[in-house]
Amino acid sequence: MTEIEKLTNEIKLATDYQINKRILREKIQTDLHVTYNGGLFKVTPELIAFLGTWDSDELFLEDTYQNPIKIQRAEFLTQCRQHYQNVMNSWHIQHEQIRRARKV
Repeated sequence: MTEIEKLTNEIKLATDYQINKRILREKIQTDLHVTYNGGLFKVTPELIAFLGTWDSDELFLEDTYQNPIKIQRAEFLTQCRQHYQNVMNSWHIQHEQIRRARKV
C-alpha cells in the first residue's frame, strides 16, 4: 500500500468517526449478551446491581426471550461482572483506535 493510499484510508476513517463510533456502540451492545442456564441475558449495570443486592441464593429472572430462568445468584453475578468488564475494556480499546484515526 502506498503512502497516498494509507493517507486516504486514514482521512476516510477520520471523517467517518461519528459513524464508526455509532457502529462500534451497536456492536458492543450485542456483545453484552451472555448465556446462562439456557437463557440469554443482556448484562447491564442495573442487572449487576440487582444481583449484588438480592439476598437469596436462587432466583428466577426473565431472559431476553421472556423466559423465566433459574439463576444461582453468586455464580451468575460473577459471570456478569467478568463479562461486562471484558466487553467494556474491549470497547474502550476500540474507541481509542477510532478516536486516534480521527486526529489524522
